[in-house]
Amino acid sequence: MKKIKLLLCLFMLTTLCGCSNSNKNESSKTLNAAMFWISTSLDPTNNYDGWVLSRIGVGETLLKLNEKYEVEPSLAKSYEQIDDTTWKFTLNDSVTFSNGKKVTGKHVQQCLERAFKNNTRTVDYFDLNHVEGKGQEVYLYLNKPSGALLNNLCEPLFTIYDASQSDEDIANHPICTGPFVVDDFVSEKTIETSRNENYYDGKAKLDHVHFSQVSDSDARVLALQSKEVDLANTIDYSSLKLFRKNKDYQVLEVLGPRTNVVYMNNESTFLNDKIIRQALSYSVDRESIVKLIGGKVAQGLYSSALPYGHVFNGYTFDLAKANALLNEAGYLDSNHDGIREKNGQKIVLNYYESADHGSSDANIIAQSLQSEAKKIGIEIKLNQVENVNDIKAAGTFDLCSANDSSAPTGDPETFVQQRYLSTGSNNTGRYKNEEVDHLIQQFSTAYDLNQRQDLAKKISEQILDDAGNIYVSYVPLNTVASSKVKGAICHPVDYYMITKDIDLK
Repeated sequence: MKKIKLLLCLFMLTTLCGCSNSNKNESSKTLNAAMFWISTSLDPTNNYDGWVLSRIGVGETLLKLNEKYEVEPSLAKSYEQIDDTTWKFTLNDSVTFSNGKKVTGKHVQQCLERAFKNNTRTVDYFDLNHVEGKGQEVYLYLNKPSGALLNNLCEPLFTIYDASQSDEDIANHPICTGPFVVDDFVSEKTIETSRNENYYDGKAKLDHVHFSQVSDSDARVLALQSKEVDLANTIDYSSLKLFRKNKDYQVLEVLGPRTNVVYMNNESTFLNDKIIRQALSYSVDRESIVKLIGGKVAQGLYSSALPYGHVFNGYTFDLAKANALLNEAGYLDSNHDGIREKNGQKIVLNYYESADHGSSDANIIAQSLQSEAKKIGIEIKLNQVENVNDIKAAGTFDLCSANDSSAPTGDPETFVQQRYLSTGSNNTGRYKNEEVDHLIQQFSTAYDLNQRQDLAKKISEQILDDAGNIYVSYVPLNTVASSKVKGAICHPVDYYMITKDIDLK
């Protein structure tokens, strides 16, 4: 198996070598980057494709997030809340598209309208009645208050581009406002970009950037070591040691908003019992897992990098407590085969996992849970699948792995609405709690920051009390770059990677 994986890595590397720098002038400054994922299109309204558009330095939004998850001006230089459901945004007068066309309120209106038309995720961010562009001003009229509106407008789904293009052109060569423009795009393979000569905030230092999709983490490591790429993101924690003390490389790391979570199907035969969910949570050796995959031991739903993430879950590694809970609840190993049963049914759970973000972390977590659960009399069967999302959606699982961002826009509102509202659009764990529903509804309409942070903590505490899911670790983000790269960043927000300031020595 290892030999096959190595051959696969070498094949991917060969492919990478063959396509990089093929049509660039040797005197130009061209950065070669390996990404774990390149989207099927560059249309920001298609699924999560806008995230790639932002990462490559092409797409921008009205507002942006800094490294403290705070909202800052971007294409909009200012904003004003007129009343609970009306907002006014004033555009930066100097902003143009890469074709030189000035960005106006009408352009923003067209983009937001198209986003709401094409992507059902939009309604999770805010409930838009209508949008109106007037000159350099944009007015958003909401159906109800949205406490996370400013944060959510930073989502690349709301990228501003020239919407007068055809759908095909938007998917392949969108005209945006960022420091780089798209020259060529091959779905799920490569992207070629060049400097935007009309960029409003100073020209980029690089002439070109070549991006290759290299899904396998080992292949990204080989590409860095062979000098075929100058920069790569999401390297497995165990491989970072190859670069940490090597003067030829720089390793950039930051704790981001992501959490490694194991979703428990709260409606399945055994996991509908809180006792079993609690026992499993006590059986997780989070400290040992973190030593293998990096990051921090998870205390709750939200990463500790976030201002509301400091909630203690109480689920320390305690096999004795887990066994005691199961004994008291009548789950006994009556035939001494190592598996507990009740009413003649053995506790056997099906766990589905796939490698998240081109990493081996998901498999490490799954194997650790399987090993420790055996010690409390619970059998976990591991099932590796290409796409775990279909299984999540169908609910045909007991346990499944995920690498979730608890605050992709710097605020957890959308996350808790999707994952923990009884009627949530992505309630993977089939979690239901009327009190949590009420707290989430309060949270979604509250504007006061202190009140929002308090409600976010209360939501987390209640879900932890219910042992809704298993929170394993907070995920570190990393970027490894050659020492000849200047200005490389590892931003805690997943949207940002290539900036105008990145350069080659």
